[in-house]
Amino acid sequence: MQDTGYKIDTAAFEAIYRRHWKKLFNICYNRLADEHIAEEIVQDIFQSLWERRKNFVVEGPIEHYLVRAAKLEIMDFYRTGTRRQHIRNHLFMGYSELDESTEQTSYGRDLQEHISQLVDRLPEACRTVYQFSRLHGLNNKEIAQKLSISIKTVEYHLGRALQFLRINLQQHKS
Repeated sequence: MQDTGYKIDTAAFEAIYRRHWKKLFNICYNRLADEHIAEEIVQDIFQSLWERRKNFVVEGPIEHYLVRAAKLEIMDFYRTGTRRQHIRNHLFMGYSELDESTEQTSYGRDLQEHISQLVDRLPEACRTVYQFSRLHGLNNKEIAQKLSISIKTVEYHLGRALQFLRINLQQHKS
């Protein structure tokens, strides 16, 4: 098997899958802290590879291509509606235990949508730090390690995100 411009047959695909699945899973899991989502992303990468196998051309080692694909899929996950759904689920986990009057339900949905929109408006770095902190429950040190940034940078982005949300939620409340 060559490193550039090869067609992938079944045996080559199986070899690539066996050799690289675990590494891709670990990359996704370390960034997302969710086993199920990490597995889905890795499966999507390999499904895409299989669907394009007849015309697949890659420059350099396939491992580099797959790692880059995993990182792009992770970024895409944070940019898509899937992320919004996870945010909603997390923010309103205990909501059903509250009195579910029509007014409260309507206000809750409105607030939930507004928070999701605000989180989407955050700069990417702030949004990522905020999600690791609030959605995945990571502390600043863990976030710094996952993102390969300093704890001070994590604190800066988290403070900036919270300030943005606080200001915009106060305006929404008025």
